Amino acid sequence: MRAEKSPETMTGSSQFKKPMSRKTLIVVAFLAASLVGGFAMKVISDRSKVDNSKDKKIAVTVDVAKIQEVPIEIRSIGNVVPYSVVNVVPQVGGQLTKVYFTQGDFVRKGQLLFQIDPRPYQAAVEQARGNVARDIAQVAAATATMRKNITMIGSAEAVIAKDQAAEDFAKREKKRFDELVKQGAVSHQQADQMATNALTAAATLDSDRKMHENAREVTQVDKANIDVLRGTLRADQAVLHNAEIQLGWTTIRSPLDGRTGSLNIYEGNVVTANSVTPLVTIDQVQPIYISFTLPEQHLDQIRRCMVNGTLNVKALIGGEKTATVMEKVTFLEHNVNTAAGTITLRATAMNFDKKLFPGQFLDVIATMPPDGQTVVVPESAVQPSQNGNAVYVLKADNTVEFRPVELKRSFAGMAALGKGVAPGELVVTDGHMQLTPGASVLVQSRTAARGN
Repeated sequence: MRAEKSPETMTGSSQFKKPMSRKTLIVVAFLAASLVGGFAMKVISDRSKVDNSKDKKIAVTVDVAKIQEVPIEIRSIGNVVPYSVVNVVPQVGGQLTKVYFTQGDFVRKGQLLFQIDPRPYQAAVEQARGNVARDIAQVAAATATMRKNITMIGSAEAVIAKDQAAEDFAKREKKRFDELVKQGAVSHQQADQMATNALTAAATLDSDRKMHENAREVTQVDKANIDVLRGTLRADQAVLHNAEIQLGWTTIRSPLDGRTGSLNIYEGNVVTANSVTPLVTIDQVQPIYISFTLPEQHLDQIRRCMVNGTLNVKALIGGEKTATVMEKVTFLEHNVNTAAGTITLRATAMNFDKKLFPGQFLDVIATMPPDGQTVVVPESAVQPSQNGNAVYVLKADNTVEFRPVELKRSFAGMAALGKGVAPGELVVTDGHMQLTPGASVLVQSRTAARGN
């Protein structure tokens, strides 16, 4: 048997399923039409703005690319190097009794810097002088003895000559008496006496000759003794000279003009000869070197320019950026740095104002003559991009083309290009910030090409 619904239930269900009223439908339709219309108007407005922006022309300044010679200018970072560096090291040991300069002073060649206690070395000099004086006296005494012996040789030679004459006479007398004995004119006793006289004269002559030979030998000994004494004298003179040198080393003077560094050993300390630690270091800063590197690919031209004197170098001092022109490049390294692909050079600066300090870094600009003609545009036309350097080139329809270029070098506001732009083409020099490839431009002016 089916249950019948109550009147209350039937009434509630009919109210829930009652359709929307006509008035409500009209309001909803109006709101939807308003939204669609507003969106369409916005799209039309945006498209109009885009179309207007495309029609807008950007004002630019252009210049013409020309064929020109541009000097080679290479920028590098340089480092100031002392012309000469001297480590002042004591050559004798002793107490450092006096320092005659202030750390950081400029000193002159020959200026007194240090004093080491000289007393032990003065005593050594005096002792050596005494030995030399003794040796000189001994040489003089030996020379006098030799001269006396030489005089005795002369006397012996005179006696030998006299005895030789006596012997000759005695031999003649003996011979004559031997003949007389045979004739019976004299006695045998007289003849024997003459024979005895002859033998005595011969013995005397032989004795004198031996004495003469002995005197000559004594003289030879004297000469040898003198040679020994003179050798001793020369050795002692060398000792004296060495002692005087060491005494001179107790006063240390500057070997060059330059600036002193900090003291490593102070007054009152004991120093040792040839110490590893120098007393002070002196840098010669007038003149002074500026060391810098240039790319290896310019090596041949660098060598030619150094020979003919056309390699010009200037340095910009940090802070002031004042150009300091070096007289010339005086050194070219004998090998190329294979890791960096560079060659090291040194330029000499006179540094009269003493502004350059060893270790200081400088901006170095090296300039060489042009290596031929090339396409030149104003440096302001070249813009960096993700793919390298590029320029905006003006086309015949007054639009621009963003074109990659090879930048060879820059000099005095000019950019030398290896490729990318042909002579006679117009490049944008001002107004790049608003440009995009293909943009329409309005040429306000054409700047005159530099160098004309």
